[in-house]
Amino acid sequence: MTLRKILAMDGVTAICRFRDDGVLMEAEGMLSQDMMERLAKFAQWYRRMVSSNTDVFSLFSQMRGWSPSQGWIVQGDTMTVCSAGNMVCLFEHARGSLNDVMQALAEAAHE
Repeated sequence: MTLRKILAMDGVTAICRFRDDGVLMEAEGMLSQDMMERLAKFAQWYRRMVSSNTDVFSLFSQMRGWSPSQGWIVQGDTMTVCSAGNMVCLFEHARGSLNDVMQALAEAAHE
């Protein structure tokens, strides 16, 4: 799935793909280039943090299937930032389906 197809989904305002070092590869949406680069760097950093935390949770809980994590979601009052793989999206959660967006991100991240 291309970035433009994800951007066309209800509620999506920005989408980008980033490298493992956080460098922006491509972006679509209503944010400036600088903000897209910041979003990509944040997503790369947050993915590392979530990965570490899921490893620790798996260790302490002795529950299987948590690591590696499949993505993450952070919700504010009106906006959500969510990610799967090397894709990150800014989303107005009142205007669309978070489940659909996460599924689209996961599919795009594995292409």
